[in-house]
Amino acid sequence: MRAALGAAVVSALALLALLVWSTGNASRYAQQYDVLLLLNGVFAVTLVSWVLVLAARLLRQLRRRQFGARLTARFALSFALIGVLPGALIYVLSVQFMSRSIESWFNVRVDTALEAGLNLGRAALDNQLNDLNTRARDIANKLANTTDTDMAGAITRLRESGGVAEALVFSGNGRLVAFSTASYSQLIPDVPPPHVLNQLRVSRNYSAAEADEAPGKDAEAAAAPNGLHLRVVVPISVIDRASSALGVSPDTRWLQVIQPVPEQIARNANQVQQGFRDYQELALSRQGLRKLYSITLTLALVLAVFASIVAALALSRRLVRPLLTLAAGTQAVGVGDYRPLPEPPERDEVGQLTRSFNAMTRQLDEARHMVENNRLQLERSNVYLESVLSNLSSGVLVFDEGFRVSMFNQGAQSILRADLRSVKGCPLETVDGAFKLAQLIRHAFAAHAAVGSEKLYWQQQFELELEAAMDNETKMHTITLLARGTHLSVDGRGNGYLVVFDDISEVISASRTVAWGEVARRLAHEIKNPLTPIQLSAERLAMKLAGKLNESDAAMLTRSTNTIVSQVSSLKHMVDDFREYARTPPAQMQPVDINGLIADVLSLYGWDPVEGTVRDDKHSVKIEVELDAGLPQIEGDPTQLRQVIHNLLANARDAATQEHALEDARIYVKTKLTDSSIDTEDGQPAVRLTVSDNGSGFESRVLSRVFEPYVTTKATGTGLGLAIVKKIIEEHGGRIDIANRREGGARVSILLTRLASMAPVLDAQAQGNDNAEKT
Repeated sequence: MRAALGAAVVSALALLALLVWSTGNASRYAQQYDVLLLLNGVFAVTLVSWVLVLAARLLRQLRRRQFGARLTARFALSFALIGVLPGALIYVLSVQFMSRSIESWFNVRVDTALEAGLNLGRAALDNQLNDLNTRARDIANKLANTTDTDMAGAITRLRESGGVAEALVFSGNGRLVAFSTASYSQLIPDVPPPHVLNQLRVSRNYSAAEADEAPGKDAEAAAAPNGLHLRVVVPISVIDRASSALGVSPDTRWLQVIQPVPEQIARNANQVQQGFRDYQELALSRQGLRKLYSITLTLALVLAVFASIVAALALSRRLVRPLLTLAAGTQAVGVGDYRPLPEPPERDEVGQLTRSFNAMTRQLDEARHMVENNRLQLERSNVYLESVLSNLSSGVLVFDEGFRVSMFNQGAQSILRADLRSVKGCPLETVDGAFKLAQLIRHAFAAHAAVGSEKLYWQQQFELELEAAMDNETKMHTITLLARGTHLSVDGRGNGYLVVFDDISEVISASRTVAWGEVARRLAHEIKNPLTPIQLSAERLAMKLAGKLNESDAAMLTRSTNTIVSQVSSLKHMVDDFREYARTPPAQMQPVDINGLIADVLSLYGWDPVEGTVRDDKHSVKIEVELDAGLPQIEGDPTQLRQVIHNLLANARDAATQEHALEDARIYVKTKLTDSSIDTEDGQPAVRLTVSDNGSGFESRVLSRVFEPYVTTKATGTGLGLAIVKKIIEEHGGRIDIANRREGGARVSILLTRLASMAPVLDAQAQGNDNAEKT
């Protein structure tokens, strides 16, 4: 574009220079008029085509709403108006001035002045010519009687005396007789030309002012002479009147006198004559001259206008290009592209702006990298914090100023047995089963703020009843939480609340177990020592007094001693239970088939493993058994597990027969393999054993304390059975839960997590896959 614009400007200047050179001479302009008109027309058409192409391109960009097209069009229009309006104004003024000037030239009487000057010059030349004619005739009279032999000397003498520059005597037929000149460099005389001879034949004399002709000049050079000379030809002698009437006789002698006109006079005369001639040409070609100059101005205007439009379009694109580059750079920065723009080589304001923009983008890029690094560090810190929180067994809840949950960990979900992902950004009350906990936490914070304690945190113990899913049913599960809460403060302002809580139900249960074990050991030690002496003393007393008392006293003594002995036996049995609870022997772990062990224990209650029913329905409780055939072996002590199963079946039988008749009493035994995250914290496979009955179930006041010693619903018994069962299950790494069935009765669920081998399970799964493929 830049090269094309330069070529167009150079071509326009060349054409304008050619116009100026041609208009300097009207004749030259007339000769070159067609060529100039053709060249200007071709160049004008080229410029018009170029303007149309650029305008169409700009219009297409405007229609496409291309970025920067409006600014380019605005610049192009401004530049075009700046170039066209002054040109048009100058054109109108020039045309009017030219027309009025040409008319004013011919309104003044310049032609009269030129004609008067020309006449004045002619009069001066006529005076000199008359004077020279007088001297020539005088010399001719003196040469009338001179012979041809004496003619050379006489003419020289007379020329010098008459002050003539050159004298020549020739005959009628043009033969040279004598020649004399004052110029020593002139060797050849100036012979009269033929037209002079022709005039001599008519008028018998000749006198005129002639232009000097240098030898070798061409016609154009001859048309512009450098000087003038006067030529006078007169006859020397005439033979008779008859011959003179007939014409020039060959014997007639002619005297030619040549006198140069002074250089200043000749130059002035030539200038006056040339000026008069040019003025006559101008006067004759006044309309043509006006037309020529009008066309010249029009062509110059067309070239200037279209060249200015092309220059405006090109310059606007050139000026707008850096601005468009900057605008594109700002758009790139808006979408995150901070690459530097190419800096122009010019040291102007646009270049400085581009360099400043690049400096700004570099700073933005550095700031972005800094922010990105800070963000990555913050993300790593958050990931680390989340990892720490997720690996905490304690539950963590973070609330904002409006007591909406902003953060929680996996421990909180596990303890509360709830999915807290949907509660983020909402109050904790929106979670099912967490309404009571939310209220307790709010009250704890309110109480801590009201008291104004110096401690930065509060600590309280809560008991919550949560719903837990088991065997496709939900049950209420009571847990004990130890919670600590504090205000979160950033920059001295309260920005939220933090609550950390732990499930201490197992800790409390273990503490109670340890306490009851210590009580059992002490009671067994303190009670066992006096029991034997009491029993022996009673028996000895009965033996000593057996024959010494009457019948009624002897009967009373027998009854009393029997009562003492029976109660001592009961106390011994109680002491044995205490000793068994306090001193449970360590478990001997080995692989155990839990289904086989359950079948062995069920056989003691009349259940036939082959038929799957009770042998004697009339004298035994009906037992419904559902054992999972694909259970893996577990790690456990068979003796202790047998005691656990026997205790659970005995309790279920007693509860069922207490509520229903023997034929209506039911016991349900079920085993299955589970890998639910609700059943196990890590989602690993485990074996669940469930023993249920259709009795009356547990009272609500007893349900939360059923595993504590001496807590029982039976009329007889120590209440140590379920406590011993819980202790054995915990030593096996399992978990035991008790709940009431919706249909009535109690349910005891045991989860055993220590599996000896998963091979049977994998074989069963493979068999199931094979059966599915065969199907």
